[in-house]
Amino acid sequence: MTNDSSDSTQLLPRLRKIRHRLFYDDPADDTTLQPHVQERLTKKSELWAFFLFGFGYYTWANVCASLLLPILVQGIARGAAHLESNPSIVCPEDDSDIPEGDRCLVHFGWIRVAPTSYVLLTNVVIVWCTIFVTLGVSAVADHGRVSKKIMLFFCTSLSATACVIFLGALEPDIWWFSGLTFVIAGVFYGATLNFYDAMIPVITRHHPDVVRASIDFGETSQEYLDVRTKLQTFLSGGASGAGYAGSLVLTIIVALVLMFTDATLLIVGYCIIIVGVFNFFFMCIFAKYSVQRTFPPLPPGSHIATYGFKRIAKTIRKARRLKTLFYFLCTWFILGDGLAASSSMAILIAQDQLKIGNSSLIIAALIQLITAGLGMIFWIWMQNTRGMAPIKVVILNAVLFGLIPSYCLLSLIEGSPIGLLHEWELYMLAAFFGLFSGAIYSSNRVVYAQFIPLGHENELFALYEMSSVSSSWIAPLICTAIIERSSVRHTWWFLASQFFIPAFMMIFIDVDKGRADAAAFYENEKQEKQEFTEQAAAKLIQDDMSKAVV
Repeated sequence: MTNDSSDSTQLLPRLRKIRHRLFYDDPADDTTLQPHVQERLTKKSELWAFFLFGFGYYTWANVCASLLLPILVQGIARGAAHLESNPSIVCPEDDSDIPEGDRCLVHFGWIRVAPTSYVLLTNVVIVWCTIFVTLGVSAVADHGRVSKKIMLFFCTSLSATACVIFLGALEPDIWWFSGLTFVIAGVFYGATLNFYDAMIPVITRHHPDVVRASIDFGETSQEYLDVRTKLQTFLSGGASGAGYAGSLVLTIIVALVLMFTDATLLIVGYCIIIVGVFNFFFMCIFAKYSVQRTFPPLPPGSHIATYGFKRIAKTIRKARRLKTLFYFLCTWFILGDGLAASSSMAILIAQDQLKIGNSSLIIAALIQLITAGLGMIFWIWMQNTRGMAPIKVVILNAVLFGLIPSYCLLSLIEGSPIGLLHEWELYMLAAFFGLFSGAIYSSNRVVYAQFIPLGHENELFALYEMSSVSSSWIAPLICTAIIERSSVRHTWWFLASQFFIPAFMMIFIDVDKGRADAAAFYENEKQEKQEFTEQAAAKLIQDDMSKAVV
């Protein structure tokens, strides 16, 4: 009895300490640190809002875009396909009934392609539309008090679009509607992701630990850089980890729905509605507790419709001052393409050649999400405890990820018993995919955030997303060409290069030089603005003197 009482006595202070650490801010920060920053310090409620948004928002990428939507869109396209030899004849439901040497093709605009290629080409359209929208609004969000409103608008629109995608499966005559809404939802997702990523350096800059390090050691000190990098790793990794946790919860819900129903395409569409509602719920929590900080107003004479494009073009012209940042974007251009395409190709091969059902794909997704969470914990531990630099984490994981398409290439060897030829291999590859992909996305953001000059967060994260997204049309087109001319399995040659090439390129990135470039860019820009202001003031005085003489 005494031991039980003693244990409970010791447990209560520990619980109070954990509760205080998670939910309560230090009141002394408001008096000692707040005077040193113009905007509000980062509170723990804001951090919770940031992570909870990731918990709901990343489910779209991990559950919908990578699993449910390819199943739905390809299935609907397959149902609307006609024989290549006679376009007036609808393809039979069973592939074994298709005449030998014939194929099922579906219209994509004015051309006819295989249902697998239809999904890939739809992703190409998403890419170009996302680039246009993101570049148009990103730089605007670095001014005034509009970034949060724009982000919430895109996220709300994403949830609303998710609720109507199922109509293509409900009405066969409008089968194309699901492809169209797939494109619209992809654009909303990509635009929201840009603003979400751009919050990482902003939250970091106003966090009490970073402000304290800035006061005590200065913003050029190694101590300040270490604190900032550690916090950015925590934010980026925590957001990805929360996203995988939310996706795991939602995947289990979707699996139960499919398990206790007939798992038709219409049911898959209803599951996408669940994802949209899930996303919207956590977005509302974010809207309540997140903070909108004030940025400088738009320059005089700027128009909101064209300012974003002009500023991006102006920043690109100054690329010589940010050489490390733009070199890093080139590596991400290739690596992001490979990451997006590998997941899609694995699912399409599982559906098209292995004839794996929706239930098995759900199981593979669950395995991926579980290993992704474990991988995130391991790689964050390696960075924060063992001192492993984020850039090294990206390089190592890119090389390890490249082993996945290399393994799949074994299927091209005649008589090979392995190479994604069996269902168990899909589960194994899903586990490896999760272990490496989460760390790549998380650590990549941390590295890139260190190269961004102050005041250019949304603008340059738009370039970051554009670098990944804009390359994502290359892999689908190349894979489509390979599929149409050869076989789907030959696409792994191209995908393997998408990991080994950027891993080699990243060896030559100097992180310290990238930080110095960002600091010099900010100081130079500040000096240019000051000189412009002084010249404008001098001209105004001169004009006033001229009027006085007259």
